[in-house]
Amino acid sequence: MNIKPLGKRDHRIDILRALALLSIFINHIPGNVLEPFTHKNFGLSDSAEAFVLLAGVASAFAYFPRFYAGAVLLPLAKIAKRVVVLYVAHLASLMVGLGIFCFALQQWGMPILDTPLNIDTIFAQPTKAFIGIPLMTQQIGYHNILPLYVCLLIFLPVLMAVARFFGLGAMLATSFAIYAAAHVFGLNMPSYPSNGGWFFNPITWQLIFGIGFFVGVRVLRGQTPVPFSRPLWWLGVAYLIGACIYHRYNLYGSIPNVSWLPRNFQINEKPWVALPRLLHILSLAYVIGHSRLIMTWLGRLSPDGVLSRIGRNSLPVFWFGTALSVVGQVFLFASTPGPLGQIAFIALGIFAQAALAYFLDYLSKASKAKPAPKPMPEPAQDPIAA
Repeated sequence: MNIKPLGKRDHRIDILRALALLSIFINHIPGNVLEPFTHKNFGLSDSAEAFVLLAGVASAFAYFPRFYAGAVLLPLAKIAKRVVVLYVAHLASLMVGLGIFCFALQQWGMPILDTPLNIDTIFAQPTKAFIGIPLMTQQIGYHNILPLYVCLLIFLPVLMAVARFFGLGAMLATSFAIYAAAHVFGLNMPSYPSNGGWFFNPITWQLIFGIGFFVGVRVLRGQTPVPFSRPLWWLGVAYLIGACIYHRYNLYGSIPNVSWLPRNFQINEKPWVALPRLLHILSLAYVIGHSRLIMTWLGRLSPDGVLSRIGRNSLPVFWFGTALSVVGQVFLFASTPGPLGQIAFIALGIFAQAALAYFLDYLSKASKAKPAPKPMPEPAQDPIAA
């Protein structure tokens, strides 16, 4: 396996990541007039699956070339640093979100304890909740995806090791075996003090991440991520159309379960990434990835455009967007704005996220343009010895 680092950043991935981020922002303000038009309403998967898939691709680009070359400690150190950043970002996001929700409860009586956000557990069992929060086992709605990324990055060295020593096929087989075991045995990360498991189950979602890593490594090899097959492409289109009809007309339950398959393989609940949901995100990625019109259009967009900048700064933009989406939920409850007011708030939120991305890019370019400090002249003699 010949692994070569990418010569330059592929801004098409940043653009796709930005579109997923903006879709997540809109979806995290439930009930707004634009929510019915995001792509989650036209199939079995949503932006979270797309974002995790792209994260797997980006992780292969960022960490695997050095790891494969034998410089193991440096990528492991970078992964550990990223895990710490994500962990701190999650705790900060959770605290900010809780603060906004609690302010809305006190100020306008927003019924945050009567909604499926899991905030009521914190009020009912505060001592246990403040054990679960740093352990990431106590999560609340709209603030539960960063713990998934922490777990995925912790698992990444395993994928890289299997890919390096046993091959890319063995890595993908390992990831699928873990996914299958989670379904057969009902494996999930525990929630504490709440009952049940994580909404984003890392033991199943790692397969989407692993598939993205597989694609990224093939790109590093100089290969086509997934070979093109015209019949397979049209089969993917047909599946996307069928899934759209199935979802739009709420045909859930109309297809009988296969008795010999575990139930979790067949239900469309998010923690399990069931086969229909997995096939949907893979079909979507295959159809888009092999659509010349779409990929050519993405390639022609500027690497310095607003979408590219948002995608390049995905973590801070996602963090900021999460806080703004909670503000949006409060705004819809407290002010009950009409369609124009809702659109205006969403547009303002997108503008604010874009402004943050531009600002972060400006800081990054300014730090790179800053001349390196001149080296200190060598002393005539050792000052300590003197």
